[in-house]
Amino acid sequence: MAVVGVLAVVLSAVTVLQVYQLAAHRTQVLVMAREVPIGQVIEAQDLTSLGVGVVPGMQWTRARDRDGVIGKRAMADLKAGTLLAPSQFGTALTPDDGQQIVPIALKATQLPARGLKPGDRVVAAALPEEGRQGVEYRALVDKVGQPDADGTVVVDFLMPATTGTALARLAAEGKVAMVLGSRAPHAASATSACPPVSASGASC
Repeated sequence: MAVVGVLAVVLSAVTVLQVYQLAAHRTQVLVMAREVPIGQVIEAQDLTSLGVGVVPGMQWTRARDRDGVIGKRAMADLKAGTLLAPSQFGTALTPDDGQQIVPIALKATQLPARGLKPGDRVVAAALPEEGRQGVEYRALVDKVGQPDADGTVVVDFLMPATTGTALARLAAEGKVAMVLGSRAPHAASATSACPPVSASGASC
């Protein structure tokens, strides 16, 4: 019991020391002074700063980077009083005019062994049925979710608005297979308004 008591005291002392160190080493970070809806431009009056004890894993933006944030667009609904994370602002908001985001739940067996990441170009191939030719849809990976308990991952694909609905319908029926395209920077973008092509057709 004496040893347990000593260990408890030591643990408490370490915890207090860590809290003290965090308090003593406070960093000035950007905080939302008022609410900014997704897609809206962030203005100077939308931001304020606060000194916080930053811990590992915390998403934050330094107050000294304020000028670089002003004029950017909110990538999510920004609530007043919350820390501003780097992923919450940017210059381009997706989907743009003429584009659609198509979320598709994919099982582990439907994903490449190397996985998918934002920016990957893929070809969504509709599985051919009897008397019907297979069709391919080009897409760009926008976001990749976390696997659920069954290993299923929801992937957001950025596509031309002319083909997004058709792919979403096929995906809901479980009739789509994903093929990872080239990651070479010179490859054609999947967000161009390319029509679907037959499995044997030439790419645009």
